[in-house]
Amino acid sequence: MIAHDIYAETNPAWVGYVLVAFLRGFVEAEPAGAELPLAYLGLPICLSGDLATTFEGSNKKTGLREWLERSPQIQLDLADRLNGSMSLVTEAVRLACFTKTVRLESGRLLLGDVTLKADLAKGLSLDLSGPVRRADRFGFWLGGSGSTKTAFDILGLSL
Repeated sequence: MIAHDIYAETNPAWVGYVLVAFLRGFVEAEPAGAELPLAYLGLPICLSGDLATTFEGSNKKTGLREWLERSPQIQLDLADRLNGSMSLVTEAVRLACFTKTVRLESGRLLLGDVTLKADLAKGLSLDLSGPVRRADRFGFWLGGSGSTKTAFDILGLSL
């Protein structure tokens, strides 16, 4: 039997690590960086084990709209999921900024001066590498969506 460590998955350091993967994907599509609200949108989705299967068969070219069309159930209780994870994302953003792996400039998150290894998922178990890979992909999709408002609109949310 393999124990599932919920505490580790809600550790701000771990979530900050996933945030770096998210930002790497995002800045690949939009070098100006991600507006802060996108971290509150992206991280809970990427960390969610029950949404993991919605990413199967997708890649960076899939895009946000197509992903949602394939799995419209993503929108069910999405606002509650995001609201329930706000403090976790806030702690992760603060820690990532404090450790300089991420920086916040004019309301946008960018990669910081301290860099992490090139392949963030390498050497991790499947349970841990999944959120990292999803974050990179989802960040890319959000970066290509055009704007924060557009990303929220596509997912049926409002700012």
